Amino acid sequence: MLSVATVKSAGGAAAYFGKDDYYTSEHSSELSAWAGKGAEVLGLSGEVTSAAFEAILNGELPDGTKVNQVANRQVGTDLTFSMPKSASVMAYVAGDKRILEAHLAAVKATMKWVEKTLAETRDYSRNRNGEPVKTGNLTYAIFQHDTSRKLDPQGHLHVVVAAITQTKDGKWQALWNSPLWKNNTLIGAAYHARMREELGKLGYQTEITGKHGQFEIKGVPANVLEAFSQRREEILAKAAQIGVSSPKGQDKVVVNTRDAKLNVEDRSALRKEWQATAAKIGFDGKDLIASALERSGSTTEKPIGFIARVHEIVSSVQGTIGAYFQPADPLLTNGLARVLISPEQLRTELAVASAIRQLGQREAAFPKGDILKTALNYGLQGVTIDRAEQRMMTLIEKGQLIPGASHRLDGEFTHITTPQHVAQERKLLAGIDLGRDASTSIMAGSDVSERLKAIPSEHAPSAEQLAATTLALSTSDRIVLIQGVAGAGKTTLISGIKTLAAEEGRETVGLAFANKMVSTLRSEAGIKAQTVSSFVNAHLKGALAGQDEAYEQSREELAGKVFVLDEASLVSNEAMNNLVTIANTFEVDRLIMVGDFKQLQSIDAGKAFHLVQSHEPAMATLAISQRQKTEHMQQVAALSRAGKFREAFEVLGPRVQSEGDRYLEKAADKWLALSGEERERTALYASGRLARRELNKLTQDGLKAEGSLLGEGLTLTTLEKVNTTREELRYQQTYAKGQVLEVARNTARNSRSGGLARGRYDVLDVNAKGQVILQTGKGMKFSFDPRKIDPTDKSDALQLYSTEQVTLYEGDRIIWGANDKPRGIDNADQARVLSITDTHVKVENSSGQVLEIDRSDKMLERLGLAYAINMHQAQGMTTDKGIGVLHSAETNLATQRLSYVMMTRVREDIEIVTNDSDRLMETISRNAGDKLSALEMNGEKVISNSASSVHVRMGLNHGTGGGAGLGIDPGKAGFSPTIPGELVAASKNDASLAAAGFAEHLKVGEPAKDVDLPERNIERSR
Repeated sequence: MLSVATVKSAGGAAAYFGKDDYYTSEHSSELSAWAGKGAEVLGLSGEVTSAAFEAILNGELPDGTKVNQVANRQVGTDLTFSMPKSASVMAYVAGDKRILEAHLAAVKATMKWVEKTLAETRDYSRNRNGEPVKTGNLTYAIFQHDTSRKLDPQGHLHVVVAAITQTKDGKWQALWNSPLWKNNTLIGAAYHARMREELGKLGYQTEITGKHGQFEIKGVPANVLEAFSQRREEILAKAAQIGVSSPKGQDKVVVNTRDAKLNVEDRSALRKEWQATAAKIGFDGKDLIASALERSGSTTEKPIGFIARVHEIVSSVQGTIGAYFQPADPLLTNGLARVLISPEQLRTELAVASAIRQLGQREAAFPKGDILKTALNYGLQGVTIDRAEQRMMTLIEKGQLIPGASHRLDGEFTHITTPQHVAQERKLLAGIDLGRDASTSIMAGSDVSERLKAIPSEHAPSAEQLAATTLALSTSDRIVLIQGVAGAGKTTLISGIKTLAAEEGRETVGLAFANKMVSTLRSEAGIKAQTVSSFVNAHLKGALAGQDEAYEQSREELAGKVFVLDEASLVSNEAMNNLVTIANTFEVDRLIMVGDFKQLQSIDAGKAFHLVQSHEPAMATLAISQRQKTEHMQQVAALSRAGKFREAFEVLGPRVQSEGDRYLEKAADKWLALSGEERERTALYASGRLARRELNKLTQDGLKAEGSLLGEGLTLTTLEKVNTTREELRYQQTYAKGQVLEVARNTARNSRSGGLARGRYDVLDVNAKGQVILQTGKGMKFSFDPRKIDPTDKSDALQLYSTEQVTLYEGDRIIWGANDKPRGIDNADQARVLSITDTHVKVENSSGQVLEIDRSDKMLERLGLAYAINMHQAQGMTTDKGIGVLHSAETNLATQRLSYVMMTRVREDIEIVTNDSDRLMETISRNAGDKLSALEMNGEKVISNSASSVHVRMGLNHGTGGGAGLGIDPGKAGFSPTIPGELVAASKNDASLAAAGFAEHLKVGEPAKDVDLPERNIERSR
């Protein structure tokens, strides 16, 4: 594994690494050494002396030149490469010293790539904050060490990179350390891949055991690894205690739980002690070494085309033979040419292709380093970072990958997209264009105000809501966007649109990403609603066919309807494309997309709602939140919307609390300390899955102790979806004993989905051949080879689940994890357990519906405790108060986007409980949590995150109730509002006619103002 640490003191580092336990007089030149192109230029070579090391860290070059002499500077970065525990055992306990040489070779090869790719400095020629430019050289020292901090055998190399580098013109400057930190998992993956290859040369076989290609040597027993893993067990226990599950989070635990370094004077005695420990459990490793030595001379692989006999083929390609005969794949070498490339080349192609598909399912564009990291993480033999990078560049040359536009001084591109994602986004925008002026006005704009105000309502419509309703109903564009901040009253808006559309003979149908949101549309907006996926499944086939029975059926069903897509930011590029295709094909009256591009985005690729906003659609803006009822929460919400999270935390003041490792317990205690009434008004928001699970358990235990939960309890084995992409399901390491695999449709005769019959299977094991051992409900066992799943299959027939033990008591709050439409159960809807008998569990859903569920019912597997919820469950919900629970190490969860959602859910107050508020703020500041657009990456589109930059466009159409009905002179961008007491205005930006969201430009009763509007943005009457 790799861990990264900052070196802040040159003197301290020199003293620390200069200890006898790092390098001794015996073989000292082998245990410490200078390396890197920078060291070569400076004439540094051989053994590292303390004086020379301290000078370089201080920025003092051998010729006396001083570099990087700013105050509070970082003098270096310590990259620590640790061998797998099995390798350390074989090297230090079994005595195979070849492994130490292999380790050094792997680290040197990795650092050569790091130096070529990640060595950067800052250039200030056109930006006072500096811009990154590549230098291609590092100066670093390597130190070897053999023990962990608990004195277990743990071979590792410290690579201490000095914070200096030489520019292309020969000038020495400070090294920009950020790339080393940001790419630490990529560097780790590169090291693991190279170390696997080096061990393979020695004849050892390896198996993947963790993320980022972490592995162990096959044949070293688990009890041996456990006996020498005191430090690892300590880290895992601490991570579990504080609710940290991610590898990055555990890396921080490594750093933050370090003990003072123990000194051992007698290394020989320590190694004898290790050997004695191994002997007690019957291990010396000699047979494993002998087997490796026997294999080490026959590990060279040849292309299949040059091998004559079958047994030679099988022995040579070792499990890769099937890959040569897989169907054609656009991302692989195909045809006869495939048999002429070596197995390692083919595996590299397979890994890179899989990486592109895996990343491409979730993102429309991605950092190029992510392709390399993902390819390496599959752990395929012979796939190294150099080979993967070469393959990636080949695909770019062939046009199968598209590099992002570069704005860097050195011309380097950082992101990549695919032709498919570019085409998909272009198609979506073409669909928006097709819908321009393609419908008719539902009602005259001048009639909207009076009729909307006449609708009985608890609250009168705001100026923004009135303007958005006017646009939605009076424009002649088929597709309308309403960009509304969190809490702007979008549900009230939808209800008003529904009522007025009904008066004109149009039915309004709601669409939403999730069933819980569909339920909200039905109950709060009072409209029929369904999920986006069910709508697309019902109508896309007919839309694509053009003329058949399905087409005619859909055309009849959708005629005269208004569709409102709620929480549109959650919809992916593909799904949004399908919606627009259906809307245009069947000429629906209106497709109104309602959402907030600053809230959570789609799980799958793209940010369609935000992309469409950049294309000047018919659009209104709701910029004022009506949710927050207290002054400080109004400030917090406004600051969060503006991206000023530090200031938002300052407004919350003592409500943000640092509780160290006990932050989960403290958060649960806070909620439990509330009265019953206050608990109902207070949501408990958790970030990560493990933290949410622990919070639910702590809360449940507290309620049980106080007597709020009754009964002996019913223990259930529940299922939780494993977040995997289709491509990951093709790899054996995705599967684990105890999981459950569900096949949604019968694929027994269709090898595209692995040839499995519809049903449920228990995962019993994964064997050495890469096969997953499954068992049916009837007890029949068989093997399933995930590699046979067609990579082009997008049917999503397979879903993997992990299992969890949950105990239910009478009074428990639960959340459903699946749908059961006949019984009115919606995924993510909450319920309460009323009673538990010997035969049934009685629950009450959020709608008040009471169900008696048989204890053998499969729906009891599809639930979880609901005292703590995540942000995806929270979006679209509103509560009076909240307690947010975040850990600073969860970098993928403590993001600006998730924080914005969390801090805008509540009306009155929120508290935030964390391990360390300062570190949490740093984490949030560094992580926007944004998705990327393919057209944004290739330079075709500029998509601003500023709401003030959003284009607003209103079609003007005389005689149909468009702009003329609003008193707008199409020949001039002046205003004469005819809607009593309301506003119609225009954006100052490159925009068009807006509705009342721009009150700063015009006040009621003031003369009309001229605003320059590009003529291309004004739709005149025809």
